[in-house]
Amino acid sequence: MDKLATYNKSRWEALAQAGVAYSRPFRNLTPQTAREYLADRLAFSPYKLGDVAGKDVLCLASGGGQQTAVFGILGANVTVFDLSETQLARDGETAVHYGYALTSLQGDMRDLSCFADDSFDIIWHPYSINFVPDAALVIQAVSRIIRPGGFYYLQFSNPYWSMDEDDWLPQGYPLKQPYINGRQLTYADPHWEFEDDAGQNQRIEGPHEFLHTWSAIVNALTQSGFIILGLREWPAGDNRAKPGSWEHMNSILPPFVTIGAVYRPEVLGL
Repeated sequence: MDKLATYNKSRWEALAQAGVAYSRPFRNLTPQTAREYLADRLAFSPYKLGDVAGKDVLCLASGGGQQTAVFGILGANVTVFDLSETQLARDGETAVHYGYALTSLQGDMRDLSCFADDSFDIIWHPYSINFVPDAALVIQAVSRIIRPGGFYYLQFSNPYWSMDEDDWLPQGYPLKQPYINGRQLTYADPHWEFEDDAGQNQRIEGPHEFLHTWSAIVNALTQSGFIILGLREWPAGDNRAKPGSWEHMNSILPPFVTIGAVYRPEVLGL
């Protein structure tokens, strides 16, 4: 691992061991609630996954015992790939809890060479690509290991989102980060503050994150043979909320984006 991977791995170990929300396994799923989870996440797209039983699914940089559980109890052949062994341990524990098979691999999403070409029908990539500086490198690697017609679910940070809720001014929330692809994001306070599953306040320094411009994400997808099927900006926030609150800030600029895309290499003659 390079310096970035080593640092981010240490941060995710600390976050996971402190009980950050992304490291709390889904332990009360049923097949019905798992299907509802997928339907909700894909409501923005005309593409429907349908029956995932028997499909080969990669949960990419997606440890924590959540998305793997959704696909696992629906009968998919699930592989999880993540930098953090603690996050992967959560996936393993959850697989034992439900009784499905799981392939678990530790590594950096910038290097997917452990996977053969055309390995997966679905690649589910929740928020994590902003932890590396070159999104195109990851997306190109994904295009190699996904099968033609396969579905890619990608989440990332809205590149215009560079404010904090306490930045509120009478005129609005200022944009503070230079709009430069691959630039490391800087914050006055690099710590993540959250309540763990016991209700205790935790304050842990977060991983390094990087800005990916719209052109970097969209062009990487289309140049790699993906057809974009839909896009969701979330959460929507509430413009009736108190200015300077998380809910109000999100009503000005939703911080996260999800794209659904299908791999059609024949469109580019690949």
